[in-house]
Amino acid sequence: MVWPINMLLLGLGAIAVNRDKGTFRRGVFLVLFVGIMIVPFVNSYVFGTRTIGLLGLSVYILFYLQLFIEVLRQVTRTDEVTVRVILGAVCGYLILIVIAVFAFLLLDYWIPNSFNNLAGGSVPDKYIQVSYFSMITLSTIGYGDITPANDSARLLAAFFGITGQFYMVALVGILISKFTSRNPKP
Repeated sequence: MVWPINMLLLGLGAIAVNRDKGTFRRGVFLVLFVGIMIVPFVNSYVFGTRTIGLLGLSVYILFYLQLFIEVLRQVTRTDEVTVRVILGAVCGYLILIVIAVFAFLLLDYWIPNSFNNLAGGSVPDKYIQVSYFSMITLSTIGYGDITPANDSARLLAAFFGITGQFYMVALVGILISKFTSRNPKP
């Protein structure tokens, strides 16, 4: 039940971010949005067929990647650092975690048992565990209770670990630069 509720909340928040876009981008967003809303409710059908399962997980990655790019664009294009910009930056980091979740799920679905110590056999069973693993990986804490089991999983985990740190460093630098350029020293 966590997965459908999470997708509903994230999806509704995404509508607000994408409301002012052109017709084509809005159309693509709507198709992806419908996809992410349907998959949790028909997951036994979607993940019953390998090709449809891979497509379903890819829709999630594309949806959140598009959302991440839009949030990043809005945060970096503003001239002034406000609470809205800070919250947007935090949301960008959280969306990056969600992208990692679905990338890890996609890899584990494509190459079964790509991660050690994941309980359950279905994608919905692994969703919360992989969400935890994604947060731990992007923050570079790395407790070691869930670990990559093959080279593809290790490379993907390393990529998201580096991406998470780069995001934080680059975005904090951009925000500090904007803040100091608007508030010159006396």
